[in-house]
Amino acid sequence: MAHKRIPADATPARRATIKDVAKMAGVDPSLVSRIVNGDPRAASTPATRQRVLDAVQVLGYRASVAARGLRLARSMTVGLLLPDLSNPMYASIVRGVEVAAQEIDYGVVLGSRVDTHTKLQITRLLQDGRVDGLLVASGLLQDDALRNATEAGLGPIVLVNRNVAGAKASVIVDDRSGSELAVEHLAALGPTSITGLFGPKDMDTTVRRKKGFRRACAAASIVGREVDAGSWDSRAGYTMGLRLFQSRPLEQTAIFASTFAIGLGVLRAARECGVDIPREVSLITLHDSELAEYTSPPLTAVALPSEEMGATAMTLLHEMLTGGKPRKIVVRTPPALVLRGSTSRPPTT
Repeated sequence: MAHKRIPADATPARRATIKDVAKMAGVDPSLVSRIVNGDPRAASTPATRQRVLDAVQVLGYRASVAARGLRLARSMTVGLLLPDLSNPMYASIVRGVEVAAQEIDYGVVLGSRVDTHTKLQITRLLQDGRVDGLLVASGLLQDDALRNATEAGLGPIVLVNRNVAGAKASVIVDDRSGSELAVEHLAALGPTSITGLFGPKDMDTTVRRKKGFRRACAAASIVGREVDAGSWDSRAGYTMGLRLFQSRPLEQTAIFASTFAIGLGVLRAARECGVDIPREVSLITLHDSELAEYTSPPLTAVALPSEEMGATAMTLLHEMLTGGKPRKIVVRTPPALVLRGSTSRPPTT
């Protein structure tokens, strides 16, 4: 027997409650709660379930996040720790996390400027119940601090854009393939050498990017030089750029910046040293940003799925909060070359 459709003009003026939905659908409030929250114990016929969903839509009912948090003994909030909010790459990670969190009615608390002393902060956030779990995208925290935090058992922690031995949950992108694609593009332009600018040499992210850099240079039979810095930010790129550009004639005709921020720093150093990019030196960055369109010249980049990485990390954290096991995930969406004005063939003499 077909069920009766709910009239569209039945919406009450005040905010709808679960009892309003139950009354309109002709069922018990407990059944409404189970259907709305996806409880597998919600035993009902398809017709009854549809009637409840129709009432939810007509009344504009939305489950109370606070009430659900109390029922589940959770804060319905996760923390996202970042090293620096000024780095454009992290903006895409944040977007991915927030979109995935909104879909499951979770809030996201951002923290930045974390350093080696943040172990206590991580412990307090989880121990005090301020957040249900943590997403850690900081490259400033030492491996031991992260390993100890994940092994403490205070709550689930997912590493983002980083692997650490002993940490069981992480989400990364294929940095090695991204580095290879960048070097392949530069090598096709015919440079005499390629210089790779990297962050802290012992960090997992740097190690993966260097592997791709070395592999692509070897495949192209081209000389690859590596320069390491203590960080991945614009200041590091500026400092490394000055060091490269102050020698004349230039020892390199192509530069691979392993982060977008490093690439920005290199651009400033080039301007100050009177180096013409791309006429004298081609420059490409790993990770893309909308800002690349507005630099001078616009930066050629290799785009990696950072937003997807953030969303995947949030999904994994939620799985762990609901009984799932920690996993190490590599987002397999391939990197993409974004051609702009900072790369070109060296001029013929």
